[in-house]
Amino acid sequence: MLSRVAESLYWAARNVERAEDLARLIDVTATRAVDRAVDAERRWRAAHAVAGIACADGEECDRAAALERIVFDAESPFSITACVRIARRNAINVRAELTTEIWECINELYLFVEAQSPRAVGPDGTSSFLRSIRISAQAFGGICDATLAHEDAWTFIRIGRYLERASMTARVLRGVEDDAGPHIWQLVLESCCAAEPYARARQQSFDPVDALGFLALSAMFPRSLRFCLHEVDHALHRLSGAPTGTFANAAERTSGRLASSLDYAGATDLAREGAANVAARIASDLDELGAAITTAYFPRVPVG
Repeated sequence: MLSRVAESLYWAARNVERAEDLARLIDVTATRAVDRAVDAERRWRAAHAVAGIACADGEECDRAAALERIVFDAESPFSITACVRIARRNAINVRAELTTEIWECINELYLFVEAQSPRAVGPDGTSSFLRSIRISAQAFGGICDATLAHEDAWTFIRIGRYLERASMTARVLRGVEDDAGPHIWQLVLESCCAAEPYARARQQSFDPVDALGFLALSAMFPRSLRFCLHEVDHALHRLSGAPTGTFANAAERTSGRLASSLDYAGATDLAREGAANVAARIASDLDELGAAITTAYFPRVPVG
């Protein structure tokens, strides 16, 4: 497969995943801000930080600002609108590699988002609008699994999806303070689509150690750091053919090291380090992994 084709598939998947994750983050924050108005602005500032769009001191930071900046700001490369546009542009570049169903899913998501605006959505339609984005983005993953041959194209989509998912989980955890109470951990779990799986696994416990351990170390939950890193590691080994436990390039060495470090980590140790510190460390490692994947599979060849 040509590296430019692989790169377009990878970035299309990453941006669809990011659009889904941001839509969930805003929806959850909006709901919790209503339930607990006393620290609503603080929660909205945290949501902006997760999205990579910080609110300046003295700048208004609320639901309306989040819709404007995180959802619809086409000038920001981090907004939902920008992510959907980037995903569609990459899909156009590799249209021949995609099934009709995958293309229709991405194109319909693009047309849906482009037809909206903060005024058109309005305060009463925000949740429904964001839910539609989530459903379309989730459908993308399922359609890829169900209609693409599980060969290189599918594998690069999988790498992009799970690397972006791990990055989002790390960014959400990075905003958790050491003294965060149960209501903050509930918001964090919901932002990672983990509230119900966690409740079933931990019998409604809101012990910060348990919550952090679940989001970082669960081997079964598909948005935990450990689960995502193993998926990336398996996909990279699938591409190279190298046996598990070995590495053929720097990307596999990095993914294997990160996955193994979480295999042998303990929730108590992570809690002692602090959720924010753990997340910052892993986010840095994920950036290193992304750079290694780019070097291995999407090299920039000098011209001339």
